[in-house]
Parts: sequence; structure tokens; C-alpha cells
Amino acid sequence: MTCSYLYTGHWWSLDKFPPATPLLFYKNGKPLFPLLNLRDGLEMVLKHMIAYIEKSVPVHALKLWRTQSPRHFHGGDWNQNGSCLFNNLLTDQQVETWFEPKNRGVNREVREINQIVKDALRGTSFQLFDVTHISEFRADAHPAIWLGRKDAHIMWGQDCLHWCLPGLPDTWVDILAAIILDMSNHKMSERHWK
Repeated sequence: MTCSYLYTGHWWSLDKFPPATPLLFYKNGKPLFPLLNLRDGLEMVLKHMIAYIEKSVPVHALKLWRTQSPRHFHGGDWNQNGSCLFNNLLTDQQVETWFEPKNRGVNREVREINQIVKDALRGTSFQLFDVTHISEFRADAHPAIWLGRKDAHIMWGQDCLHWCLPGLPDTWVDILAAIILDMSNHKMSERHWK
């Protein structure tokens, strides 16, 4: 069995590059003008990348796209005094307030980007490996409050993107293993019935 694993993440945040400082996208080695906004640029990149992989990777290969893992800034973004000093799971209401794009929450970009990815993958042979929603509840699993000192976040800053507690990344691995085993078992049963 062959596995391909692709991921695009927080660098594609639709708010990260303001219109005054746009990214420059290239096609066939030449810059594209007029300049694309970040959303259109991401859609173009995904379209070309997915088409290349669909053409180049064997049909029987397992192609997974892991959705973005969320960050948990509260009270502002990373550069606006946001923090993630939480030691409890978020409630359903908190998750929707923080992540639902309609609510304009600080962490909404994860769902915005994931929707663009889901739209780009529609009709392809990629399987979505969605870790986002289960991870949105785990504001408590970032290193921010687990650095050994109560004032560690003041000394070293907030890390509301990476994960340090066991549990959540282990759950991702369990889901990934189940996907791989399911595909492997499916392929074995196909061979058995031929």
C-alpha cells in the first residue's frame, strides 16, 4: 500500500497578508498580474497541486489530506496579546464562538481554510483526514501553561498552536491507523473476492 500525505496550514491564514502586502503568485515561471488575493491564490495552488498528484500518484494509493489543527488564541491574535492559558476543555458554545467564521472569532481561519481545501478535494481520490473539530475543544493541550512555571508565558510567550499534552495527537494517530487499516482490509477483501 502506498500513502501520500499532504498538509497546508496556518501560513494560508486569510488575514495574515493584508491587501497592502500581497503575496506574488507564479504560473509557468511567470508572476501573475493582476495580483491574486490570498484566497484565490490558495485555490489556484490547491487546484494545480491536487491535479498533479491525481495524475502522478497511482489510483490505488491512499491519498490523505489532514485538515488544519486549530490554534486557541483568546482575547486577541498572537500579536495582539491573545493567550491560551486554559486548563479545561472548551464547551460547545465556546468552540462555535471562537471558530465559526460567521462569529468572526479570532480562530476562525482554521474553518475558512479547511472549507477551501474541502471544496478543492471534492471529486478527487483524496480522503479527508479531519482532525479539526475534535481538536477545537482542546484549548488545554497547548504548551502555554505547561512550561513548568506560572509565569512561563510571560518569559517565553504564548504557544497556542503546538500541542504538548498526551491525548490529542495520540487520537489523531489512532484515527490515521484506523483509516489505513480500513483501506488495507478493504483491499484484501477485494483481492479475496476476485
